[in-house]
Amino acid sequence: MSVPVESENESRVAVDSTAANAQPGRPRLPADLAERYGLVVLFAAIVVFFSVWSKTTQFMTHANIVAILSGNMIAILVALAAMLPLTAHQFDLSPGAIAGASSITCAAAMGTYHQSLAVAIVLGIAMGVALGTINGVLVARYKLSSVITTLAMATALTGVMEWYTKGGTLTNGISPALTSFGSLNWLGIPRMVFLVVPVTAIIWYLLEKTPFGRYVRAISSNSRSARLVGLPVDRTTLSTFMIGGFLAGLAGVLLTANAGAADATTGPSYLFPALTAVFLGPR
Repeated sequence: MSVPVESENESRVAVDSTAANAQPGRPRLPADLAERYGLVVLFAAIVVFFSVWSKTTQFMTHANIVAILSGNMIAILVALAAMLPLTAHQFDLSPGAIAGASSITCAAAMGTYHQSLAVAIVLGIAMGVALGTINGVLVARYKLSSVITTLAMATALTGVMEWYTKGGTLTNGISPALTSFGSLNWLGIPRMVFLVVPVTAIIWYLLEKTPFGRYVRAISSNSRSARLVGLPVDRTTLSTFMIGGFLAGLAGVLLTANAGAADATTGPSYLFPALTAVFLGPR
């Protein structure tokens, strides 16, 4: 059935308007400033408080800062993996479990199947992309609920990981080069920072400065209107899950690098800190 020209033009105007409104503007009210940057201000206040008050523990020491940075690099990637589908108005509960599955894939490739480090990294990230693609196809192509689909994926992956590891930890055969990257520093900064920061910048640029990002925001605002004006709604939604799977897979590889091991519980434990960062972070 053909769409009337007037209806299509109105839909295009609606998408353009909602996309423009979705783009971050300049906050004009104190309430907007508090919503956007309140958590950042609170974090700064906590740092200042413990730096001044906690003299015995020496909060603002280089060792403590390095430990905090190292501990949050994986959480940042898992948060980005959850944020991408959410930007397209889809809720993803599986990035933590996907990171865990990718970590086990990477560790098993080296320890059990005696593959090289490069092959293990590729397999770990490929596992994340494959699982993200499955989520995306079920949600975008078959119109299943993203919450139910990704929750089922996370539950199934947790069970499979427990079965494969027999409730234990994979430690044999992990490449020393990988663990060195995950635990050592360059110029006094954790090596993982030099990977995670550029990846974060790329995701920011993708969402804020490219047509893909504008499509995602238009779909989030009004997917029906976006479809009427010819935007690739299904393909864009699928892409958010695939890129999220890639990021979760990369997080899994770094999880193996940081811990020098892989198990069934560590990856899923990053889900709630990551979702907290997504919902409470600056917008």
